[in-house]
Amino acid sequence: MLKFLKILMGMFIAVNAWAQMPHEVLLLVNKQSQPSKRVANTFAAVRQIPERNIVYLDIPKSAYGGSATVSPEEFTKLIWEPANAAAKKQGIDQQIVAWVYSVDFPIRVTTDTNDRRQMSVGGMTFLRNKMPGLSLIEEGKYLSKLFAGPNERVKISLNAMSLGMQKKGLGMEAKVPPEAAWLQKGLGDRMPLPSMMLGYIGENGNDVETVLNCIKLGVSSDSRGMRSGINFVVSDDVRSKCREYQFYPAVNELQQRGITANVTTNFPAGQTMVMGVLSGAEKVDPSSIKSFAPGAMGEHLTSWSAEFQRPQTKMTEWLKAGATASAGAVVEPYSNPNKFPSARFFVHYASGNTLLESFYQSIACPVQTLLLGDPMAKPYAVPLSVNILGADAIESDFTYLATAKCRAANAKFLYSFMLDGKEIQAASEENSVHLRLLHLSDGYHELRAVARIVSMVEFNASASKAIMINRMGRSIVIQPNVTRLAKHEHGIKVKVLGAQQPEKLRLVFGELILDEQVYDSNAELVLDELAVGEGPSRIRAVAVYADGTEVSSVPMNIGIKFNTDG
Repeated sequence: MLKFLKILMGMFIAVNAWAQMPHEVLLLVNKQSQPSKRVANTFAAVRQIPERNIVYLDIPKSAYGGSATVSPEEFTKLIWEPANAAAKKQGIDQQIVAWVYSVDFPIRVTTDTNDRRQMSVGGMTFLRNKMPGLSLIEEGKYLSKLFAGPNERVKISLNAMSLGMQKKGLGMEAKVPPEAAWLQKGLGDRMPLPSMMLGYIGENGNDVETVLNCIKLGVSSDSRGMRSGINFVVSDDVRSKCREYQFYPAVNELQQRGITANVTTNFPAGQTMVMGVLSGAEKVDPSSIKSFAPGAMGEHLTSWSAEFQRPQTKMTEWLKAGATASAGAVVEPYSNPNKFPSARFFVHYASGNTLLESFYQSIACPVQTLLLGDPMAKPYAVPLSVNILGADAIESDFTYLATAKCRAANAKFLYSFMLDGKEIQAASEENSVHLRLLHLSDGYHELRAVARIVSMVEFNASASKAIMINRMGRSIVIQPNVTRLAKHEHGIKVKVLGAQQPEKLRLVFGELILDEQVYDSNAELVLDELAVGEGPSRIRAVAVYADGTEVSSVPMNIGIKFNTDG
């Protein structure tokens, strides 16, 4: 069933605050999986991921079914090479700092015949498709460049930072401990590539509705974090004792931020609005918790919690019970705290980092880890907003102005601008951008402004504005009448305005071409629901002219829900 929603016109504003930014994320979708499309469509809509940042990969069932395991060669061929090639082709490779996998992807890579030396897909992504010494993997001695301590090798506790700040650095004038001198220059080209999966719906995993609920919970948690409800559960189990030394220091750090955390021998069964649980046990029952707060993270440091053909409680039980995120190992990790989130996860979280950023600053050796949930949930982010001021339609060069506001006293903002999802002006104190039309086509364009607070955690917000350009008198409009051609196919007609006729017509969904035909005033472009997938989406009509110019229509919002009754 195809439902047409309100067409986007004029200015539309997004006022959500972020730490990790939507344009810094590459969203990976399995085009062979309808659930993958549905989950990705929902995530992209609510998290305002630019269409240019969405990449469709061809992942066969053999790679994500059963044990969801691939070889290093398969990871390279199916995921690493095509994803990077698409990001480069779409002109966004330099702005990406993290990947987000939708559902129906492999979770494990067979880097060795010894199960304890294998890696997660997230680990291979993190290391940019390279393997460290496999003994380091097995022993948990590979040390992540993003880990913020402390452990036996990093003796200090580093402040929370955004991924972007870790990449570009704090500046040579910044005062940092000698052990963290790299923070001044930043990681630059040595920056690893963090990633997270929106959910696992494979064998013995969650259902799609649970995954969508995690996204919903993540969005509803933004800037609304609970000031209590964090539980560190201790027991005589080695899985608990190996991490117990972390708990009281984390309680103290959280207390300094006005957040109450408890070290307890009692699992929080029957409690309401639980914000977090770190425990260590072979079996736990997250469903015994009466309710989780939006944005909650639960984890129980056990063997095989992300190896779904083995015994012991699975990490997906936390999500099923209502948590927003969890972490687990895809192999037998033993009770090695370096392979699991440290208690300082909640310190980074409370500092305003996203879930993804908090995980990677708290896991010393993340190469065997599977992370599930909404990576962009940020319950403790500082709320701010940004507006774009300027004309809705222009015929000549024009300057747009962005203005940001937040409650933080004496906040200093940096502004950056993107056009159609690609950065056109890097972050600076300049809050205006001058659009020159010489190399821009007529038709619809989308200007996005991002304002960020100058801080180690870059609290930020984005606003988007629809702009119609009319320099050469070319335009194209989607007609309101839609015809049904088949069960999942619909015919869409367009009207081309102007003295010049195009050579081709296209119907597009982001970077995907749904249909292309030689221009005819009566042409009917075909919308295939299966190609788009269920959930909220935007389609555009594009007129292609002899000089190579592509003129886009105003997007039309659609919502697709498959009618199983035919």
